[in-house]
Amino acid sequence: MSDTPANAPKPDYRQITSEAESLAAIDAVIASAQRTIRIFDITLARRGFNSVARSEALQKFFVAGRAHRLHIALHEPEHLERECPRLLMLLRRFPMSIEIHRTIQQARDATDPFVIADDHSVWHQLHFTQSRAIVALHSHADATPILQRFEEIWELSEPAVSATTLGL
Repeated sequence: MSDTPANAPKPDYRQITSEAESLAAIDAVIASAQRTIRIFDITLARRGFNSVARSEALQKFFVAGRAHRLHIALHEPEHLERECPRLLMLLRRFPMSIEIHRTIQQARDATDPFVIADDHSVWHQLHFTQSRAIVALHSHADATPILQRFEEIWELSEPAVSATTLGL
């Protein structure tokens, strides 16, 4: 007999070949999150994080629970600072829920962006220069290795963008 509840969502694994499919897959992964969203990317460019719909989905996620978290690790956070004002507004509104880091050391070698919901759903682009990716919803087996990869990248990162502006 299985430990999975009868009403649990069934795993869904698909290959993706276009940017539009990736944006929809990222939305699906975010929608499946119940506690934590983890993101690794080069710059976050062309991932939809400045869209109204994505901003509203993230806001809904944060409002649904005080313990909800978003962790973002980027090679180049400057793009986010220039081109994602909606995400920065969420950072100001939910400063205890969002952490944005810059990768350092060996983590800078990573070239495969991904978004993970909790420990069960993932969108994973095979290389940032290609449109090929996969999405696996409600699949611990597919999400676990990517979650471990994120933890390694997070260990080799440092805080980069905060809710407050320091300096002149």
